[in-house]
Parts: sequence; structure tokens; C-alpha cells
Amino acid sequence: MARAPSAGKTRLGAHLSPSRLQALRAALLADTLDVVASARSEADDAVVFFTPEDGEAEIAALAPRPFSLAGQSSGDLGERMRAAFEDLLISRRCDAALLVGSDIPLLDTAAIADARAILLSTRAVVLGPAEDGGYYLIGMSQVHADLFDAIEWGTSHVLADTLRAAERGGIDAHLIRHAFDIDTIEDLHRLERDLKARSAATAPRVRNWFATST
Repeated sequence: MARAPSAGKTRLGAHLSPSRLQALRAALLADTLDVVASARSEADDAVVFFTPEDGEAEIAALAPRPFSLAGQSSGDLGERMRAAFEDLLISRRCDAALLVGSDIPLLDTAAIADARAILLSTRAVVLGPAEDGGYYLIGMSQVHADLFDAIEWGTSHVLADTLRAAERGGIDAHLIRHAFDIDTIEDLHRLERDLKARSAATAPRVRNWFATST
């Protein structure tokens, strides 16, 4: 699930110039696509669900093969994620599907592999908790629309609300490791510190973004 790097406003806009912010968002997306491409098997579909509608060319420039592109539906985040799952599980007839966000700089192939293994072995819903109270990954083998209804998106209780919805619906939900996304300048400073302790192969484009910061 990706937004064109030039589109939309974020809290980082108060701290970075428009060009620096766009470059950061492009680096985050490109690193995410690399991780997803490395984690997929040859039989897997790999789709970037993008927004806004006029951002296709911008996304295409960052999404090499094996990715295909599909515009996100209208509506709130839940409606758009539900539509993405309907596309993957119903229209494309995938056995199971994972959605990940595009601003999780320390996402790695191990997290995706863990989610995939749980999803394929248990057919449960898989969630990757984000430290801000949401989630950065969700996987399912059938469309559970109830998990996207009546959720107050963008709040610190998105994950908790989703787990409660799963419990009400009798849906088995498994959690994988936590991760943090990049919403604030504090998140960005944390990432810069964390990358110093990580392999140079981790988030190479974001790492380069920091190296060229002015």
C-alpha cells in the first residue's frame, strides 16, 4: 500500500523541505519494494496498490519487475485495504495475501517470511504491530470485512480495535514482531541511530538519504 512520494501531507513537512521529504518517501518506498521482492516466491503476485490516481507514473518509476500496479479504491484506509484484499483473494484468486505499508524502514524478509508461514499453516489473520498502536502488516486467506469496519484509523488504538473485532467475529489472529514507522521527526532521529548498528544492506536508500542530508 503506497502513496506517491510527492503526494499528501505529513508531520515531517514542518521539519524537511518539500524536496527532502519527497526524496525520503521515495527512499522508504524503494527499500520496501526491495524487501518484498526478495521475500516473494516466483509464484507470488507482487502488487503495489497506489494512491493518488495521478501518481501511477511516479510509482512505476520506483517499482521494477516483478511488481504490477493497481490504483487504490476510494474511501478510508480500511475500505482501501479491504478492496486490496478483494482484488488479491477474489479477483486474482490468490490463496492468501499480505499487505504491508511503505514507511517501515527496518522491515526485513524475515518478518514477511514469518507472516507468510503463519498465514499458510494456520489460515489465521496475521498482524505486524506498529509501535504507534497501529499495524504495518496484515495478512489473511479470506476477506474479513469486519476487521476494517468501525476502526478509527490513525489513532493509537487501531491494533487493539482490530484485535477486538477479530475476537467478536471468532477470527484467529496471530501477531508477529513489532516495528516502527516514520511519522515524526523523533522517528527519523531514531532511525538514523538504529541504522548505525545495522548492516549496510539494511535500508540502503534511506541510509543514502541520511548521508546526503544537508
